[in-house]
Amino acid sequence: MTLAGDMILLAFDEEGGRLPVRQSLAPVVRGALLADLLDGGALTDEAGTAGTAGGAPVDAALRQVWQGVAADPGRTWLHWVRADGRESVRQVLRGLEKDGLLEQSTSRVFGVLPLNRARLTPAGLAAARGVRAAVVAVAEAPAAVTGGTPASGRTALLAGLAHVGGQLGTALPAGRRRVLKGRLTELAEGAAPVSAAVRRAVQDLGGAAVS
Repeated sequence: MTLAGDMILLAFDEEGGRLPVRQSLAPVVRGALLADLLDGGALTDEAGTAGTAGGAPVDAALRQVWQGVAADPGRTWLHWVRADGRESVRQVLRGLEKDGLLEQSTSRVFGVLPLNRARLTPAGLAAARGVRAAVVAVAEAPAAVTGGTPASGRTALLAGLAHVGGQLGTALPAGRRRVLKGRLTELAEGAAPVSAAVRRAVQDLGGAAVS
């Protein structure tokens, strides 16, 4: 599972039938893809710009981002967070559908405008509950506890990016997010330089980061 897949599972409501507006979700998903590639060594940070390393990833959504950076190196992280966001969301959703975690359907509004819907399957609901529980655990844990294993490190990246992208509402109520604001900010700093780009992109959409 990619960080972007986990981000979408985290973004679904408790019943698994509703996602946030995909325009506002797009930069957070893009950030998760970029952070995944950076954390895995497939991207490099070169004085605030993105570069590639190694070969293209197998995962379709990760590969699309990597190929874009490879074809146009020297762009800022903000550029890549803003680029092709809706397509990245579609690719991640298709990956989750292939894994049996969600089902997609298309209907037409007034018989003309296409409306795409995504709903979590029972397996997807269970996976989403696991993601929420992991994010809560890493947000509530002391800093010294969270960096011990690769799994906790990836969850810390997810929590930090979800915080700056305003996607923690399904896991932590507003009051708890306020209490944990310092901790969440620390987790976001661990996802630098991508987290700063996500925060800016979400703010520019008029959806300033919560908490």
